[in-house]
Amino acid sequence: MTSAAKEYMVLTAVGADRPGLVERISGLIHEAGANLEDSRMAILGGEFALILLFSGGTESVLKVEERSAAVAAELDLGITLRRTRRRTETSEFLPYSLRVSGVDRPGIVAHVSALLAGRGVNVAGLESRLAYAPLSGTPMFHLNAKLQVPSQLALATLRADIAHLCEEENLDFILESDAHG
Repeated sequence: MTSAAKEYMVLTAVGADRPGLVERISGLIHEAGANLEDSRMAILGGEFALILLFSGGTESVLKVEERSAAVAAELDLGITLRRTRRRTETSEFLPYSLRVSGVDRPGIVAHVSALLAGRGVNVAGLESRLAYAPLSGTPMFHLNAKLQVPSQLALATLRADIAHLCEEENLDFILESDAHG
């Protein structure tokens, strides 16, 4: 591959949260001549977690690889790199969003994701969080997922299966088309 060919790499980083982490990691990519294309970042507990996709020519990607160990040591982060390819959109899937909420208990994500996987639905993104009900202080669980539903799957069947699971688990849900993907 020539240095003009575009390569893609996923970078993940985890470590104690503090100011400046995003600046330093994005700076590493920029200084190498690569481009940050997509990212997700969050603070979970006291830990900072990041996953991102960057691209660049062979030389730029190699510079990020070479310099990442020093940045990891400098910031006391666990950084991993993995080569990948840019995902191409396909019409074999329909984009949907799923929201599930209810009183928190163990296993909600496991049950919902098992149902989806069993029907061939790909989870393209998932966020979950706990919030506490204002008056009672009851821990409430909230899940938001971006789904890729196989175009051949009957949506009425998927909706009925999710409704059945949520009824058994005493959860509310909303499944709707996500035209923005």
